[in-house]
Amino acid sequence: MKKHSLISLNLLLASCLSGSALAHVAYLKPLQFEPVRGGKITLDASFAEQFFVPEAAVSNASFEVITPSGKKQNVDEVVNLSTRNVLEHTLEEEGTYHFSTGKRMGAVFRVYMKDGERGSVRGNDEPLPEGAELTEHFQSVTFASTYVTKKGPTETALKPRNEGLEIVPVMHPNSLFSGESFDFNVLYNGEPVANHEVAFYEGKDQFAEESDVEKVTTNNAGEASFTPEKQGVYLMQVRLRTDAPKGADVPTYSYTTTLSFEAF
Repeated sequence: MKKHSLISLNLLLASCLSGSALAHVAYLKPLQFEPVRGGKITLDASFAEQFFVPEAAVSNASFEVITPSGKKQNVDEVVNLSTRNVLEHTLEEEGTYHFSTGKRMGAVFRVYMKDGERGSVRGNDEPLPEGAELTEHFQSVTFASTYVTKKGPTETALKPRNEGLEIVPVMHPNSLFSGESFDFNVLYNGEPVANHEVAFYEGKDQFAEESDVEKVTTNNAGEASFTPEKQGVYLMQVRLRTDAPKGADVPTYSYTTTLSFEAF
């Protein structure tokens, strides 16, 4: 397993988007985690600073779903707006579905130091300023996901993908109550990510503060647990910086993976 290091906060956030959305993180959230009527589900996807207030649509995402029987499909319909993506999918089977953005390859950044100041260049083509020293060279990789259950939870869609950075629930995320421990694993390419920080945000409103963020750390086996004290929707997030595979356009990948869930 490759050696991992946590990317600095400002660099990781900058890797998500350009322009005014530098501090945004991707999420995928259903309107209902357990729809009680009809055979369709609607979800929102967006990059945001506060959850779940959409600000910038998730571009270049494949938007996939794992069905209760374990089949991977594309989401039926995706409408791309400026601030968000609206997804709609028919739930033909009973059980739990795993919706995701798929592995989304984002922007490339080169960070440099020049005359004691740090700067950055987006992409690989533009030359660095004369006399600049390259300090970071990475590409962002985003994976946002959520689980939806129709008429009772099942386990097949909870199985790990064993690809990239992922959050794997041990306790079913659609059967979680406030005050109850939510156990999960953090994996990278199927291997545990040990002693690593995971952040949890309560999806209240646009006025949430940084102090509202709760953090837990995985153990040596990549296992951790979080207890939501209140009812509501939460976003959990894990970041990881690691070597890019051979042949990649950059030496380093900066992963950001999120999972939205509801505590009853």
